[in-house]
Amino acid sequence: MNRLELLDGGVEPDGPFSAGEPLPFRLPRGRHGIPSNIVLEHQRLRLIAAMAEALAEQGYATVTTTHVSGRAGVSSATFYKHFGNLWDCVLAAYVWSADRLCEEIESAVEARGADADPLSTGIAAALTFLAAQPAIAQLLGAQPPLEASAVIAARRILISRLAAMLRRAPGRRAPGEQPAGLDERLIDATLAFLYSRVRAGEAKRLPELAPELVAILERGPGGV
Repeated sequence: MNRLELLDGGVEPDGPFSAGEPLPFRLPRGRHGIPSNIVLEHQRLRLIAAMAEALAEQGYATVTTTHVSGRAGVSSATFYKHFGNLWDCVLAAYVWSADRLCEEIESAVEARGADADPLSTGIAAALTFLAAQPAIAQLLGAQPPLEASAVIAARRILISRLAAMLRRAPGRRAPGEQPAGLDERLIDATLAFLYSRVRAGEAKRLPELAPELVAILERGPGGV
């Protein structure tokens, strides 16, 4: 899956691109008959996709709005029509990416066979998604800088969502039977580990980590 596929109707079935063929990453110039609200949403999603890619390439220290708008194929003025500043766009990209990851996991678990283990299914789905989207894997796994307080908060929310999914897995300890916050720490460490693997050029090999991560995260009643 590439950034074009992330913008098509297959990802957001209730969105403005849900009917017909997906729009191209760059819209045609001049009169094209595309409603203005769809053009605006398309621009916003392009900027979000471009932000993830720009961060993966430049890092938090050097990424700029110019990097992002250039990758999105829009002007700087268009960037500021959608986002007040760089950090607003980073936050939108993080929240959007986190939602996509959680939706991939939940959809896979819901669609699994009766005999399939939900934890294994969810982990496999997450790793497959992140392997196909290394920029998103880096965005979700990296520790944001201190000045990006809203992004730090969004990362904590993602960790809480994933930890809640983990606790729903059969055989897991009840919250009162393990140290407080242990699942959140495990998820935090897992995201950081996956980030390091992608940075090392091993994004395509992420699905191979599924058995190891299941063993670490499963921790039944006799675990840590």
